[in-house]
Amino acid sequence: MPDIKITEYQTGSEKDITVIVLDGSVDAYNSEILSKRLDEVVRKESFKIIIDCTKLNFISSSGMGVFLAMEDELTESGGGFKFVAVPATILNVFKKVGIAEIFKIYSNEKEAVEEFKKGL
Repeated sequence: MPDIKITEYQTGSEKDITVIVLDGSVDAYNSEILSKRLDEVVRKESFKIIIDCTKLNFISSSGMGVFLAMEDELTESGGGFKFVAVPATILNVFKKVGIAEIFKIYSNEKEAVEEFKKGL
């Protein structure tokens, strides 16, 4: 069973953006861990979430489903997901399944923070 390590911190001038750093793999076995962690963030009323994929090795359809399931709630609350530093192999999967058209993908955290500031 592949492991996932999830860390988080606040960023932005008002510390109103949560950055979630994924390290490892998100699959059917551990996607529930990711889902629970994201639920905790949302319960703190942090609706602007950056997913840092720098250290992400693999994501399954169940992992992608976690993000899809929460996107409407975040958008309705004035937030959403922004993905940064997505490795080419994972970006290809995002494109094949249509995720790249649903979520914004940026090369780095600074770009994603700027887009949140603009309200995008």
